[in-house]
Amino acid sequence: MHAKTVFALGAFLTTSALADRGQTIEEVTVQAFPLASQISASPRSNPLHSPDSAELLKRIPGANNNANGVVTSIAQYRGMYGDRVSVKLDQAPTLSGGPNAMDSPLTYAPAGLLQELIVYRGITPVSQAQESIGGHVLAQFNRGTFGPEANIEVSGFARAQLTDNGSQSNTDTQVVIANNQHKLSFLNAHNEGDNIDAGADKTIAGSQHQRDRFDLAYGWKSDSTELTLFAGQLDISNSGTPALAMDIVSVETDLAGLIVNTEINSARINMAVAWADVTHSMDNFSLRTAPSMTMAYRSNLATADNLSWSLDVQLPLAFAELKIGTDGNLSSHDSIISNPNNAMFELLNFNDSQRDILGLFAELNSNVGDWQYQAGIRHNRIAMDSGEVASSGMMAMMGDAASMLAMQFNQADRKLDYNTTDLVLKFNRTLDPETAITIDLGIKNRAPSYQETFLWLPLPITAGLADGRSYIGNLALKHETASEISIGLSKKSDRFSLYPQIFYRQVDNYIQGVESMNMAANMLSTMMSGTAALSYENTDAEIYGADANWSYSINQRWSVDGVVSYVRGKRTDIKDNLYRIAPANARFSLRYQSPQAALQLILESVLYARQKHVASYNDEAQSSAFSIVNIGADWSLTENIKMRSGVKNIFDRFYAPHLSGRNRTGDSDIALGAAIPGLGRAVYLSMAIDF
Repeated sequence: MHAKTVFALGAFLTTSALADRGQTIEEVTVQAFPLASQISASPRSNPLHSPDSAELLKRIPGANNNANGVVTSIAQYRGMYGDRVSVKLDQAPTLSGGPNAMDSPLTYAPAGLLQELIVYRGITPVSQAQESIGGHVLAQFNRGTFGPEANIEVSGFARAQLTDNGSQSNTDTQVVIANNQHKLSFLNAHNEGDNIDAGADKTIAGSQHQRDRFDLAYGWKSDSTELTLFAGQLDISNSGTPALAMDIVSVETDLAGLIVNTEINSARINMAVAWADVTHSMDNFSLRTAPSMTMAYRSNLATADNLSWSLDVQLPLAFAELKIGTDGNLSSHDSIISNPNNAMFELLNFNDSQRDILGLFAELNSNVGDWQYQAGIRHNRIAMDSGEVASSGMMAMMGDAASMLAMQFNQADRKLDYNTTDLVLKFNRTLDPETAITIDLGIKNRAPSYQETFLWLPLPITAGLADGRSYIGNLALKHETASEISIGLSKKSDRFSLYPQIFYRQVDNYIQGVESMNMAANMLSTMMSGTAALSYENTDAEIYGADANWSYSINQRWSVDGVVSYVRGKRTDIKDNLYRIAPANARFSLRYQSPQAALQLILESVLYARQKHVASYNDEAQSSAFSIVNIGADWSLTENIKMRSGVKNIFDRFYAPHLSGRNRTGDSDIALGAAIPGLGRAVYLSMAIDF
């Protein structure tokens, strides 16, 4: 890697200049790999009250999350979310077993077990993810490090945190047995809590949660090779999702895989293989007030599995570095909806819905004069298929409509193939010793999801969209194509750093709901939900905005830093806005560190503007501006024992983030259909013991 390439992308930690003065600030870092700018946030240096790692996204410029439950948030980056944003755990693409993303990708990565959460800023290199039209997020587990010598050492940590709001408790444990060649690591997280309160003592019913995550890994390394084998399990039980039609009864997921990095002569080879299997049960009566009519009881059993792999080789050339590789992800989904009070009722919702991706990619890193560049190309082939569907036990008119829709689906050609080509060009140049510019150009694609194609019955199944409307799939969808430009500046001096970027993205064939023309679907949707169905269709859209992070060292003890983000999303085929787009927002922090770094204090202000640019197609409501203030403190009792405490929303403000879903639980202090408010005042206290 060229030294000036590293500087040009801001590879230095934003904390480095302050660390030279003996001061530590929030660990939001900007790193660089060959022309691939990353920005990350670490749970070790953030005053998090929540076990949800998606909360870390709010500390990264341009990033946010759609909150459907306490541990089920969905990543959003620069106006795109859900399947449009690629999420990997280490090197493995994530699998969400629930058709409504109740087990959203970051659900599998509790905050307390993470080393860091990384967002690829700007346009994602083609080598990092198969489909990243909306960006790429990488969650890296903290599995410890190899020892310095041949002697075996035992290390790790134990952490516990209590939060009064919702009686939440979180425990995280790491045990690492390692020497300089072998490493055995065990990770465990347990998170649980009751219903949480918003400001003004309003209880959000259906917001309880319980999650356990286990991870066992073995590592081996030599001078040229490093190997990691891992196996894990996620168990979620009795957890509410008040923005969705059902709650989580259980999620049971098994995961396993391996990662190998090796050097042969001057070539570097990277390989990863991963497997996951999910069994997910949900219903609308266990955790919320049951429907008044027994005919309205619903249970859904969803299962899914996937097998993924990637293999690439980095080759040094006389004038450049070339990376070539291939990857794949084979996934399958099934879902059956039933009524425990009626053995005759059954909807075969998704039946062996297959979505397989095979990819080939190449990246060239080099320089021309004062400019460094990366040129990447990727070709993906996406194959989709579904088995036949069916319904039984529905009332006369509803049953007739459902049977007609099932027949139409079963008689259609369900074998779908998409061929897409991504192109990415990234440039950077040092302008002076403190300043560099980056320019990203790209064409990115995404084929439709299995929900968008194979949802044959109008249901509120939207991969976490959570707008309360019923949708029906479309077998004739085209793939989305985004043409994007991103321009960034890196400015760094001894005491000050600033990393702003502006971007513009035009999306052809953007997939969203439009008014359905299917009479059977509209009749059935109206009878079940009171509104006609929306059909997934191709539209056109544009998304643009700007975001930045910055820091300033006042002196050896005091510093300030912040993040600011703005994004605007709208349709261009008609006059309308895109749904659930984050409003302009900012986060400002004032930090103090005592001599010898024994005590650190933070005063934090979080501000969100009003969102008036809302989508009319699904009657999206505007949201009001709000601001909250948080305080936190870290102090070291000894070298190995640390305490953390704080208060989130210290003034107990009642506010409703625009990215929250709409309440669908009737036994709540929050009205049906109203935006689910944010957390009220929450006092937390934690202790961490390192050994």
